[in-house]
Amino acid sequence: MFCREHNIVHYLIDPGKPAQNGTVERSHREDQEKFYEQHTFKTITDLRRKLKQWNIYYNDLEHCGLKGKTPNEFLLDYQLTNPPDVRT
Repeated sequence: MFCREHNIVHYLIDPGKPAQNGTVERSHREDQEKFYEQHTFKTITDLRRKLKQWNIYYNDLEHCGLKGKTPNEFLLDYQLTNPPDVRT
């Protein structure tokens, strides 16, 4: 309901695809250990601010799964080779 109201495409993990679940679980564990367990939050605004900072930091880290690129570098390369469908 929330996703539909905000035009967000929500994908579910395919049944019988444990590799997909492993990727999601790894991401959740990484966030839990390196963000949530390392910070305290006084308010929801404080949480949002720190989470935004965490995402900026995390997306500039090199990742083995991206062949040593950061998520930001990977996205930039992807956009250069697969530009969005822009209509005028």
